[in-house]
Amino acid sequence: MQHCGMDLHSRLTAWHLIDGAGRELGSGVIRTTEEELGAFLRQQTKLTQVYLEASTSSAWAARVIEANGHRAVVVDPTRNRLISGSTKKTDKTDAATLATLGRANLLTPVHVRSPETDRVRKLFTLRQAMVRGRASLVKVVRATLRAEAVLLPQADTDAFAARMRTTWDIPAELAADVEPVVEAIAGITEQVLVAEEVIHTHAVENKELVRRLTSIPGVGELTAVAFLAHIEDPRRFRNSGQVAAYLGLAPWVHESAGRRREAGLTKRGNKVVRTLLIQAAWSHVHTRMDTALKRWFHSLAARVGRKKAIAALARKLGELMWTLWRKEAAYQPFPSSSRRAPTTA
Repeated sequence: MQHCGMDLHSRLTAWHLIDGAGRELGSGVIRTTEEELGAFLRQQTKLTQVYLEASTSSAWAARVIEANGHRAVVVDPTRNRLISGSTKKTDKTDAATLATLGRANLLTPVHVRSPETDRVRKLFTLRQAMVRGRASLVKVVRATLRAEAVLLPQADTDAFAARMRTTWDIPAELAADVEPVVEAIAGITEQVLVAEEVIHTHAVENKELVRRLTSIPGVGELTAVAFLAHIEDPRRFRNSGQVAAYLGLAPWVHESAGRRREAGLTKRGNKVVRTLLIQAAWSHVHTRMDTALKRWFHSLAARVGRKKAIAALARKLGELMWTLWRKEAAYQPFPSSSRRAPTTA
């Protein structure tokens, strides 16, 4: 088998090819297009294992490699100090290092998502970008009117544009000044609704699983579908702690010479799911239902503060959702293993 390291970039990709004995067979640079990548792969008459670092384009490149009869191995760049910490870091040397380490089986592979899952993940990323852009525009409108002593009431962002035009009493001259921005907010709101309709279709396709996850107080349809799309296969995690680490909800840990110190969250992994889980944690706390997790949150918040406790609760929710999915179990507010079961009068 041949081994090929590829340093993938948006425009150009450096490659380095070696044989099973480690002898160099060639190196070079190609354009990062499906045509040039496919042509390069079809030139390889022997089965080639191609190593790529995980990036926004790695899933696409892996599918092209597999479609041309070779093996794609997407690896975790955060665990490759020989590349990230190299004193001579170029695209060509990175590709050579990937090929050498891959041949020696010293790289850590990561999961490559399917095309359908990739589309859902991108949809959530685009939706979050639109929601953030809309929130920024709403702040601009509020600040502009506040400078003229016009204070707008609190309102849900989805209804902001409609209320600006129909409900709130705003001087005509000021309303005309901010109308272009309000128009942009209304347009973004329409597109957010379109994206959420598409997400709803994915929820319908996984109706039973989504229903099981949304039975947890605070977990809505958006959070459930985002979680399913980013985990994709629960069997690729051995335990719930790995799920928390994958979502970036686990703390940094430094242990040396018998001393252990924990810092803030790693915040690695997908930010969209992490944000939705934190929102779900706040919703869980404010729900009327009494749960073991809610009691645990209040107990923890009394010691470390609400901000840290809500991040810990978000981690618990992610672990719980994975457990319900993996074990095909139903949600219980007070599971039999919980020591926070409600007391009877």
